[in-house]
Amino acid sequence: MSQRPGEAAVGLRELKKQRTRATLVDVAARLCAEQGYEHTTVDQIASVAEVSPRTFSRYFHNKEAVIAALMEEISEEVAQALTAQPRDITEHEALVRAHTQVLRAAEVGQPQAMSFHRMRGFLSIVTSTPMLSLATFTFRPDGSTHAVVEAIAGRMGLPVADPAVRVVFDTWAVLMATALGSPGSDASDPGAVSNRIEETFAIFTRLWQPWRRQDQTPAGEPGQ
Repeated sequence: MSQRPGEAAVGLRELKKQRTRATLVDVAARLCAEQGYEHTTVDQIASVAEVSPRTFSRYFHNKEAVIAALMEEISEEVAQALTAQPRDITEHEALVRAHTQVLRAAEVGQPQAMSFHRMRGFLSIVTSTPMLSLATFTFRPDGSTHAVVEAIAGRMGLPVADPAVRVVFDTWAVLMATALGSPGSDASDPGAVSNRIEETFAIFTRLWQPWRRQDQTPAGEPGQ
C-alpha cells in the first residue's frame, strides 16, 4: 500500500524533529566535554547546532533537560548491556561489566555504540557536577528511577523500592564516585575510566574479607 502525500509529510517532519533533538544532545555533550558543564550555555548549544534559542526551547526547557536526555540515553545503553550479563555473578559485578562494556564500545567506535564525544561529554559532566553524578548512579531525588535501576530490580526479581535494590545502588554510587574521582586519571577517556571502575571494584571485593596490615593499595590506585 503506497503512502499518501500527507502521511509522507508527517513522517518527514517527525524525522527532522528527531534529527534536531539528536543534534542538540550531540552538541551539548561535545561542548561539556570541551569546556565543562558549568561554562556551557543554552545560547552556545543553539548556536553550534545552528538553531535559534526559541527552537531549542521547543525540545528542551533548559540546559539541565538536554543533559538529562543524554544521561537517560547512557542509562538505557547500560540497562541493555545488563540484560546480557550472566546470572551467576553479583549485581555489582554485573554493573561493572555493563558499564565498562558500554564505555569501551564507545572508545573503539563499535557499530551501534554510543558515540565517543557523547560518552566524553557524559563523563565530563558526572566528574565535575556532583549533583548530576548522584542522579546518574543512584535513585533520583524525586523518587523516580532510571533504566539501570529498573534493569537491576528485574534481574533480582524485586520491586525497585525493595531495600536490597537500594543497597545495591547506594554502594554502587560510592564505587563510581571513588573511580571517577581518583587523582591522576583521565576522566574524559572511556578506556581509562573503565580501568578505574575495575580497579575500584577489585578493592571493594577484597573488603568482603578481613583487611590485613600488609594489604596495601599500590600507589596511585583508589584508596590511597
